[in-house]
Amino acid sequence: MVRRNYWLGLCLLSVVVLFSCGGGANESYVPKPQAYPRMALPSKAYQPYSVSDLPMQFEMPAYARMLADTNLEGKHTPGWYNLHFPQFDMTLHLTYYKFNDWAFFDSLLYDSRKLVNKHLQKADDILERPTASLNPEAKGLIFSIQGNTATNFNFYLTDSIQHFVRGALYFNQRTEPDSVAPVFQFVEQDVYHMIKTMRWKK
Repeated sequence: MVRRNYWLGLCLLSVVVLFSCGGGANESYVPKPQAYPRMALPSKAYQPYSVSDLPMQFEMPAYARMLADTNLEGKHTPGWYNLHFPQFDMTLHLTYYKFNDWAFFDSLLYDSRKLVNKHLQKADDILERPTASLNPEAKGLIFSIQGNTATNFNFYLTDSIQHFVRGALYFNQRTEPDSVAPVFQFVEQDVYHMIKTMRWKK
């Protein structure tokens, strides 16, 4: 009898301890979502930019640096520039071409789409937006590449006479889209501003 009471008491004690520690069978643990550190973004500020081997001028962000693109020998290819955002480790690659015939113009259009379509395998979608509504002088297309791809923003601009410029925005390091979304949207606005303020030199 004593032995049976002992085991009964032990079982009751175990049940009490189980419920007091577990908080009940209906409660479940919910992990906190992963958070990313908040990035301090600078105030928007722009300055005019013009250089002799680019037949255009525009306003660029004051917190970015325009660098001449060079090859392995350190030689600059005229019309090739990189707009670097040091704070965000991002670069807008700009390449300018002068065309003298429509066959070359068509090849530039083909190459622009080919570079964008390289990301089709990883892209969720590719949206196209004409630039004429932003700037009548800058005819072309903006390609918004949705998904975890190397670049999410490409464009080309032309005067449909002799000038053609292509741009592609890249993070210089591998990133997670969720973590860099605010930064990308911030810099994307800067590129839109460049397109809006772009004027061909007379």
